[in-house]
Order: sequence, then structure tokens, then C-alpha cells
Amino acid sequence: MRLFAALFLLLPGSALVASTHRHAHAALTIAVLLFVVAHAALHALSAWRSTTERTLPAPMRTVDRHAAWMMLASAWVPLVIHRVHAQPTSTLAAAGLVIGTLCQLCSLRMTSDRLRSALLVLGSALQFVAVALVIAMEVT
Repeated sequence: MRLFAALFLLLPGSALVASTHRHAHAALTIAVLLFVVAHAALHALSAWRSTTERTLPAPMRTVDRHAAWMMLASAWVPLVIHRVHAQPTSTLAAAGLVIGTLCQLCSLRMTSDRLRSALLVLGSALQFVAVALVIAMEVT
């Protein structure tokens, strides 16, 4: 599930970054690139962690344990930059970011790895759609 999320965010995410680079300003492009790379890398790390029998080094365990907070921070940066440039934000984009954030925050209390993964993937997918909507608002 997490490997799917990493690929989902990396492949269409690269198209989103290219579109942002072409139609929006540089700060928003960098924010979207940070969003895509952070989410894809964190999901890939988690997928790798679940398949390996070796224990992860301490820094990687720490990154994996705080993945929800890092995903949350990287998802809100494009919205903040979008708002700084006084662009209107759609209600649907804001709702997607908020619901995605709630899913990721709920994953912090989960002891089951499958439920935690499902919540993080759902939160990332909702935030990806919300960021895409923010970019669409920027282009029009």
C-alpha cells in the first residue's frame, strides 16, 4: 500500500511539478516539488521498512515515526505560498487539505501498522488532490 502511494505521488507528482513550473511562479514550484518528494520518499521509506528484516538505523526510524508531521508540513506550504500571492483558494482544496491532515493526525495514535499506513496513504492522496486544485487555481 505504501509503495503504491510512493509511486502515485512520484509519477503524477512529477507532472504536477512540471505543470507548476510552466504556469506558476518559482516559489510555488519549489513548494510543490518539496511536497511531492517528501511524500513519495516517506512512503517509500515506510514500504522499505515493512519489507526488510533488518532493523533500521535510528535516524531512519525517527524519520518514519514523524512521517505524518513531515507530510503535514510539506502539504500546507503550497497553500500558504498560494495565499501569500493573494490568490483565491477553492473550498474543495481547503477541505481536502484539512481532511488529509486529520487522517494523518489520526495515524499518530494508531498501533496497527496497516491502519496507520492506510490513514497516511488516504491523507496523502487527499492532500495531493488539494495541491493539484491549488495549482489549477493558480493557472487560471
